Amino acid sequence: MPNADTFQEKTDIRWEYASVIGILLIWVSILSLKIGVGLIAGLAIFALTRFTRRGFGRLLQPHINKFKGPFMRGLFGWLPTFMTTAVVAAAVVLLGVGLNSGVRFVLQTMTQQGPQLVEEALRNLNSVTASLPDTIRAHIPGKPSDLFKMISKDDSDFVGYIRSFGGASFFIFLQFVFALILGVSAALMVPAPVVGTAPRPLATAWIQTLENYVRCFTLLMGAQVYVSIWNTFCTAVFIYGILPAFDVVLPFRELLLMFTAVASLIPAAGNIMANTLILVLTIRYGVFVALGSVMYLFVIHKLEYFVNGYIIGRNVRASVPEMLIAIVLGEVAFGLPGLITAPVTYAFLKMHWQKWGWV
Repeated sequence: MPNADTFQEKTDIRWEYASVIGILLIWVSILSLKIGVGLIAGLAIFALTRFTRRGFGRLLQPHINKFKGPFMRGLFGWLPTFMTTAVVAAAVVLLGVGLNSGVRFVLQTMTQQGPQLVEEALRNLNSVTASLPDTIRAHIPGKPSDLFKMISKDDSDFVGYIRSFGGASFFIFLQFVFALILGVSAALMVPAPVVGTAPRPLATAWIQTLENYVRCFTLLMGAQVYVSIWNTFCTAVFIYGILPAFDVVLPFRELLLMFTAVASLIPAAGNIMANTLILVLTIRYGVFVALGSVMYLFVIHKLEYFVNGYIIGRNVRASVPEMLIAIVLGEVAFGLPGLITAPVTYAFLKMHWQKWGWV
C-alpha cells in the first residue's frame, strides 16, 4: 500500500507537469502574437527588480525592525519598495539613453564602414572559392549589390524586422512600457496568506515553476553577458595587439568589435557568426594567419566553457549542439525573439526533465 507521502509526491508532480505545460503554452502564445520583445524586457526587468528589492530588504529590514510602534514599522516598511522602484526606474532610463546613443553610434559606423566591410569580406571569400566549380560559384555573391539582392528575396523574419522597423518602433516602445510596469509590479507583489486555508497545490507549483523559468533566464542571459565581454576583450587583444605584431592590420576593426559584442549575446550561434567574419577577413593575409586566427579563437571558446560551466553547468547540463538546435528551431518558428528565448525555454524544460528523472 502506498503511504501518504508517496501519494502527495505524485500529486505534486502532476501539478508541476501542468505548470510546465502552462508556461510552455504561454511562451508559444506570446511569441505567436509578436510580443516577444515585451517578454524579454519583462523578464529582465522582473529579475532586476527582484534582485534589487531583496538587496534593499536585507540592508534596511534590521533597522526597520528596531522601531517599536506598528505605525513607524509600517511607514518605513515601504522604504525598500520605494527605493527599489526609484533605482529600477533610473536604471531603465539610463539604459534607454545609453542604448539610444549606442544605436546611433552603431548605425553611423555601419553607414560609414558597413559597405566596405561587406565588400572586403566578399572579395576575400571569392579569392578562396576561385577554384570551385562554376555551378557552386554562381550561388556565391560576388558584389555587395548581389548580396543585397539575395537578402531582398529572403522572406525570413529577420528581413521582415529590418523592413518594418520604422513602423514597428512605436509598438516596440509600447511593449517596453508595459514590460516595465508588469515586471516591476510582479516583482514587488507579495501574495497575502489566507488565514485558515491550506496552501493550494496548483498555486504553489505555478509559483515555483515561474521561479525556475526566471532563474534559467537570469542564468543564461547573465552567462551570455560575461561571454560577450570576454569575447570582445579577447578579440580586441587579437586584432589590436597580436595581429599588428605580425604586420597584419585588419580593416574595420571598430565595426568588427561591435559586431562581436552584439553577436556574442546570442548563445552558441553568436560565436560562430563572429568567428566566421574574423576568419573571412584574415584569409587574404595567408594560410598561416588564417590558421592562427582559428587556433586563437578555438582557445578563447574553450576558456568560455569554464564561464558557462561555472554559471549554468551545475544547474542545466545542456550541450552546445542542444542549444544550437533550440536556437534554430526558435528562430524558424518565431524569428528573433524566438532565437533569444528558445535556449531559455529549453534550459527550463531540461531542468525539469532532469528533476523528473527523464534524462
